[in-house]
Amino acid sequence: MSTFLLLYYALLVLWVPLPWPALRLSGWKRGWLLAVAGAGLLATVNEVWQTFWAPNAIRLDILLFSLLLTLLYATAAGVLYGASRRGAALLLGVALALIGGGMTYEWVQVSREGQRLTATFDARNALLFRARFHDQATYDRYYGPFPPDSPARPSGHWQARGPSPFTRLIVNGEGRAWLFYHCGETECAFGPAGVGLQRSVDPEKGEIAWRTVLRPSIGDALPVRIVRDGAAGLVVEARGQAVAFAKAPPPVDPSPPAKTLDFVGSFAAAECLGQHARVRQVWLWRAEGRLYAVGIFQTLLAGRRAQFVMPVVLGEGRKEGDAWVFDRQREARQRSATIALSGGAVSLALAGGGQQPESIALERKAIFRDEAIDFAPLTTSADWEHWFETVLVGSFFSADIPACK
Repeated sequence: MSTFLLLYYALLVLWVPLPWPALRLSGWKRGWLLAVAGAGLLATVNEVWQTFWAPNAIRLDILLFSLLLTLLYATAAGVLYGASRRGAALLLGVALALIGGGMTYEWVQVSREGQRLTATFDARNALLFRARFHDQATYDRYYGPFPPDSPARPSGHWQARGPSPFTRLIVNGEGRAWLFYHCGETECAFGPAGVGLQRSVDPEKGEIAWRTVLRPSIGDALPVRIVRDGAAGLVVEARGQAVAFAKAPPPVDPSPPAKTLDFVGSFAAAECLGQHARVRQVWLWRAEGRLYAVGIFQTLLAGRRAQFVMPVVLGEGRKEGDAWVFDRQREARQRSATIALSGGAVSLALAGGGQQPESIALERKAIFRDEAIDFAPLTTSADWEHWFETVLVGSFFSADIPACK
């Protein structure tokens, strides 16, 4: 439970002592103190209801009630002071100042953390955008194939003409499309939603168009209609807007930096435990005798789709003999993963963390796949570390877990 929420609970119960001095007063002063106590009681009942009977993930009511109750309690302290109940007024004022000051401090901290996360997400999107256009080979592998453009179907890369909510469009030879839009200081994209471009003809206008549905990483799908605009242009209709695009080369880096790391590969195994599968998977990178690793070490339902799986960045291993040892802290417990490479085989040993030690041979395969791994930089170890510090924030992997026979 957060400190802000505890302070809010303390604010809620400040109404409890108010009826006692109110009953010793008369007239409007009694009425006002009882009204403030009633408002506090209603807020408390609302909180009990929200907690136990109608939980709501977005609690905007907490901020509203905090501001309202602080104002009401402040007026109650003023009424008590004016009625010569200065001791009660002082106690209420001090309690209100401590609680209000603490809540303000916590709110500022939450706001700063929100700003930090927003900046991290912007940096994450920028890294992913640059990685997809790292060089021509990466661009072709991720977005391709790209046969020559033809009347039957557009194929290639187009740039928006002038200011618009959308920035670029990519359509490949299989009819898959990506529509980019402004995203902080970089660009994000609506990607294929399973169905490629579908050709249609308007019998009245004699106009050939292509329709598809695109999807963002989070949010609703986007229906899109594309029509020709001259010899090398397209018009994209989406969200009630028509945006003109001109054929242009993709923004690939013509001189990408040299690589100092090699991607060794993905290695995994799934051991059946009743209805569950103990999944162990590592991705390995190597550079001049050093080994870097990211892993997944979880027990998941076999034969089911696993969502929201968080990988563990093991970082750089410590060389011990023919193996590398990776230490990691989890829930105040120290665990270690020892990885040994022998030809094309990889063995993994896990120890610590209050669990039984285990040793398992991993096969060269992937159960989990994600672009956070596919686009990890091979330039320098510093770039590698910065990539995983940034790209994995708020990111989860998903996969179909093998069934147990």
